[in-house]
Amino acid sequence: MKPISRIARTELSSLFYSPIAWILLVVLACQMGILFLNITETIITGFKIPGRSVSFSLTAGYLIGFKGIYETIQQSLYLYIPLLTMGLMSRELSGGSIKLLYSSPVTSWQIIFGKYLSMVMYALILAVILFLPIIAITFSINYIDIGLALSGLLGLFLLICAYMAIGLFMSCLTSYQVVAAVATFSALAFLNFVGGIGQGIPFVRELTYWLSISGRASEMVSGIICSDDVIYFLVVIGLFLSFSVLTINSAKVRSSAFSTTLRYVSVVCIALLIGYLSSRPVLMTFYDATRTKARTLSAESREIVNKLKGPLTITTFCNILDNDFSIGAPKKVKEDMKRFKQYLRFKPEIQMKYVYYHAPPVDHSIYTRFPDKTLEEIAKEVALKKRFRFNKLKTPDEIDSIADLQSEEYRFVRIIQRGSGERSFLRIFDDMFRHPGETEISVALKKLIVEPVKIGFVTGHGERDAKAKGDQDYSIFASSLPFRQSMINQGFDLHILHLDSIAEIPEETNILFIAEMRTPMLPTESAILQKYIERGGNMMILTDVRRQALMNPLLRQFGVEAMEGILIQPSEVHPPDLITAGATEASLDFAPLFKTMRDRKQSVTMPGAVALRILDQSDFDVLPLLISPADKSWIKLQTQNVVEAPVSLDSLKGEKLGAYITAVAATRQINSKEQRILIMGDADCFSNAELMLQRRDGINSSNFSFITTSLRWLSHGEFPIVMKRPSHKDTVIKMEASHVRLLKILYIWVIPIMLGLAGFLTCWRRRRK
Repeated sequence: MKPISRIARTELSSLFYSPIAWILLVVLACQMGILFLNITETIITGFKIPGRSVSFSLTAGYLIGFKGIYETIQQSLYLYIPLLTMGLMSRELSGGSIKLLYSSPVTSWQIIFGKYLSMVMYALILAVILFLPIIAITFSINYIDIGLALSGLLGLFLLICAYMAIGLFMSCLTSYQVVAAVATFSALAFLNFVGGIGQGIPFVRELTYWLSISGRASEMVSGIICSDDVIYFLVVIGLFLSFSVLTINSAKVRSSAFSTTLRYVSVVCIALLIGYLSSRPVLMTFYDATRTKARTLSAESREIVNKLKGPLTITTFCNILDNDFSIGAPKKVKEDMKRFKQYLRFKPEIQMKYVYYHAPPVDHSIYTRFPDKTLEEIAKEVALKKRFRFNKLKTPDEIDSIADLQSEEYRFVRIIQRGSGERSFLRIFDDMFRHPGETEISVALKKLIVEPVKIGFVTGHGERDAKAKGDQDYSIFASSLPFRQSMINQGFDLHILHLDSIAEIPEETNILFIAEMRTPMLPTESAILQKYIERGGNMMILTDVRRQALMNPLLRQFGVEAMEGILIQPSEVHPPDLITAGATEASLDFAPLFKTMRDRKQSVTMPGAVALRILDQSDFDVLPLLISPADKSWIKLQTQNVVEAPVSLDSLKGEKLGAYITAVAATRQINSKEQRILIMGDADCFSNAELMLQRRDGINSSNFSFITTSLRWLSHGEFPIVMKRPSHKDTVIKMEASHVRLLKILYIWVIPIMLGLAGFLTCWRRRRK
């Protein structure tokens, strides 16, 4: 160890007697300070906005994300290291001092480890600079998530050490320092892009993707330490240090090109073997360093995964004519698999498969781009452009024999299947996130172990259509494939019920949905419905203006009656029949949503609603959930032209301001279970048009949340799944604008100037000697 420590001390002193080491420290300190202060000013500005609250982790806001300190630094570290390592061995080679090292009683390993140890010590100094924002953040916010901060610091430290090992090897290859720096940049560029090589070949894909250094520290920066990433950095460091030793040995002792090449190849093979084994899910271990375990599956998801005994396969179906084909294309397979890494952590035996085919796409414009061509000819053209072998694509007939993808419109979709045969669909969505999150994946997995909640939509009497895309219909929240919050993506199965063509409502129907009947039911249909009610079936019933006479016979069974007329809530901006219904006092204990609505001043928008009256005599316990604003709304008996004509309160006709009930929940005990009925005074609040107009001026609406809460209540908490996580503690910033000015002086001026001054004095002292 003495020769190694002596070489390390000599190299470190030589490094600090050159200005480059000090300049890099100054530049890094300035970059740290600027990033920290920019984020601080953004957060402080956000707190000044009235009503703005921070529900996310401020530690994460500072360190990770698009403009986070550690995330940004990770992307620029490669600029620092080549300038440090370019002279490690090049200086010895060009100055001739390497011959003294060769003749001295030190081995090649001692030379390399001594040089590298000096770089590790410098890396520790860089880590101290990287830790400076943590000190300031500790005093800036309450309850800093120190685990997240230290995990990110560890990731950056290992990344620096890996870069330094690569730079040391490149310095062993040439006596020119500039060439060594350029070679290091080239090696880092290669390691960043090697992950895209050979991705169409399964075994090669595993090796090249593992070898890529791109984003390797990202998971540690985000708070989760994976054995695969730690081993990767250690293997890369060992690989390039071994290369360095082999290079020095080949200069000391002449050997044949074959034996030299064999040594290099052996080292590479050992490194790749370790990398391949360490990247197997069954051999991986994880540690979530965040306080709230935000990088780990929630308790609800872990419970679902634990119940999935036996093999599990996720098959991804990619239509080459679909716009989303590239998500699962061969060159993106490894990147796509990472989306399920959290689940592989708890169930490493999950198998990922990919099936490629061609079939009629959702986007029919492709036929315009390829006129006068058959579907197969178009697929051949597209496959050629995407460099995909056409003979690897399954035909529409072949794919239909494997899975029913026609109902999925041949879009990009996954089928999750257990060994016992149960299967469920997992889709991507037309929103900014695109891919399913933990909620959607866990829903698809849960459908394999419990029966999906089946909702029957009654039709045949002018009810709203659950699959049509008209303004008044319900396809968005009920059946839209690419909409994340739709019922079919949240654990519910949908089927349409024509009461005139069935003998009884199927036993597996968990919830019956009746949305604004416009014509009366036949006696036989009413009998079928009554039988369902008597057996304790749950229901959601939506009435509307001018439907009171048709709906009241049904509603009165549950102790509720729709009042005549239409609710009015005049506004200077919105139509007078747009009601902003808020949570009642009685609803605050019903579900967390209603307390949130009260705290955040949210409402459920109901265009054209009727008021509901709770009747005295009923077997059901009725709880009012939503009410209209007491000081703004009243019932207008004249329902015609309330939108076009001016409306005013007519007290002579008995109209009076008040808080009118617009939604209720009715319950009773029957057949050893609780029967649940939810009744709404408006059928438009869930319509496609209303859900697309949720961002109205001056209205903070929560219609989507109300739908989710209602369905969860009606399904007795089965679906949708609610992921419960501990709340963040680091949500309050203790700094003001005046403090930012002081920090700016300290972090952008004082610390860099002190480092620069220390460097100047050190270099000046060396010159005097």
